[in-house]
Amino acid sequence: MLNPSRKLVELVRILDEGGFIFSGDPVQATEALCRVDGSTEEKIIRRAEMVDRDHMLRNTLENVRAGSFWLWLAAAMFTFFTGFSGAYLLMDSQGLNFFLILAGVLGMNTLMLAVWLATLFLRVKVGRFFSSPATWFRGKDPVNQAVLRLYADEWRQPSVRWKIGATSHSLWFCTLLGMLVSVLLLLLVRQYTFNWESTLLSNAASVRAVEMLAWLPAKLGFPVPDARAVIEGRLNGNIADARAWSGLLVGSIACYGILPRLLAWVVCKILLKTSENGLDLEKPYYQAVIRRWQNKITDADTRRETVSAVSPKIILNDAPKWAVMLETEWQDGEWFEGRLAQEWLDKGVAANREQVAALETELKQKPAQLLIGVRAQTVPDRGVLRQIVRLSEAAQGGAVVQLLAEQGLSDDLSEKLEHWRNALTECGAAWLEPDRAAQEGRLKTEAGLHNG
Repeated sequence: MLNPSRKLVELVRILDEGGFIFSGDPVQATEALCRVDGSTEEKIIRRAEMVDRDHMLRNTLENVRAGSFWLWLAAAMFTFFTGFSGAYLLMDSQGLNFFLILAGVLGMNTLMLAVWLATLFLRVKVGRFFSSPATWFRGKDPVNQAVLRLYADEWRQPSVRWKIGATSHSLWFCTLLGMLVSVLLLLLVRQYTFNWESTLLSNAASVRAVEMLAWLPAKLGFPVPDARAVIEGRLNGNIADARAWSGLLVGSIACYGILPRLLAWVVCKILLKTSENGLDLEKPYYQAVIRRWQNKITDADTRRETVSAVSPKIILNDAPKWAVMLETEWQDGEWFEGRLAQEWLDKGVAANREQVAALETELKQKPAQLLIGVRAQTVPDRGVLRQIVRLSEAAQGGAVVQLLAEQGLSDDLSEKLEHWRNALTECGAAWLEPDRAAQEGRLKTEAGLHNG
């Protein structure tokens, strides 16, 4: 079973292989993480988080988890009240046959627990008999289809037996808890007498059977009937012995029903935790990402990193990272979050000449690398380009322009992006393409090469 972060990585892989358009550009994320410290798996997890900029995929997985939890809660409440009602019906008369009541309360539970133990020793693949609750949340959009595939793949893992086991034990625990609550309430407000009947068992055999049954409850302090009470209880109900019989009933539910289920649940949870899977980094998708990282070259002396996802190349350094939006505020207030795998300090919006001049002065006084956000859907004018040049020259750590666009790639946006590329090239400024437009452009190019 995968933890939430690894599930997100796998979901990104499935969607990326299907040509999905993410809120963050996977290629830019891959390039940016080239020389970031950390293990390969940690970097791949961070890459998935960068690709899921708007947290839509993480929220989808969280919704599935929450939906599964509420489904379990509904089932737990149902089994609790089923157990409560079942015990109430079994104890509807004043004179109770002890062994009949005990069999009604614990019989099916004991049988199913034995079946579960048998599946462990026989190595039965229980995942074949159940479907993941996540597959019940169906949808036709690519994200839901990818989630279905993700959980379907997970459900084939050997560790799924512990997930199913833990869920089953928890529901049986709720059933037994409902029975115990019902029995206790009825014993508090009603006067019962207990007897037993048998055609085959003698008094001596019945006494021996009750002694064996009462051993553990007696050790835990529950009152239990003695040999005299057992013999006198045959076909006869005795009020004087009712407390001892009721103690044995409650103790048996606790010792032979609730405690074994609780122990089995704990074992399943521990084994589920210890059997958590890591990412299968041998998959071709991850190998392609890892090769891109291994093929990059860094200057170890200056620790300057080259990100070649755009042209001209972007040089990252150790200078503090600032982010500013030109002209007007962008609808996504965190547009700079995770760009180039860096932590950017939000410097707000430079909406006029005075604010640009103030920022320029601050950049000259404090060395920083600047990320400049501009709207790609507007044609670059001389005023904006002049501001970009001034801020780039003032930024001692260098500057990068982030082109931002709400819409997907269209002929109009392609034309404007071409204007921006030419203008920024003339200014000598590095830039990042809009996330969605960059992905759609690559898919369009790949489709053209495939068709050609």
